[in-house]
Amino acid sequence: MNRTLCLVMLTTGLAFAYQTEVTAQKIPENIGNLTIATSNCSRNLEDQLQGPCSRVVLDQLQKDVISVRFIARGKQPDSSNQLTLAGTSQNSLQCKNTRCVITGPIELELSSISEVSYNNNGIAEEMPKAWPVLGNCKLELKSINCKARSIQGQRWEANASF
Repeated sequence: MNRTLCLVMLTTGLAFAYQTEVTAQKIPENIGNLTIATSNCSRNLEDQLQGPCSRVVLDQLQKDVISVRFIARGKQPDSSNQLTLAGTSQNSLQCKNTRCVITGPIELELSSISEVSYNNNGIAEEMPKAWPVLGNCKLELKSINCKARSIQGQRWEANASF
């Protein structure tokens, strides 16, 4: 084999190996999400009574930071609204390649909550409302139960079973 061809093949192989290593490092472990269809789900919004929701999405942004989104049908066809609670935990979801599972009970200490509604095109109808809160969520294999309150006195409760 000629020396130039051998050098090109070696360089290409090293570049491919380096790119594979860089790509593998871009997806950190224990980061990802889990979308769960619910068999029973309810939550309240700041200015609305308790209402049904159809799914819950858990997002793990860091090993100890988790957000819980309760997603419901909106007032118009194909619109939606969501209540998002976020906080920290000593335990975490188990994630691999951005797909997560709940492997045991997780106690989430809440720090914030937000509400937002989307129209039938998936565009937010207004700026999300957000509050700092005190509260907690208990994430289990078959259920999620959350309670929170703001310093102004607003209260939220969200529960789901799967």
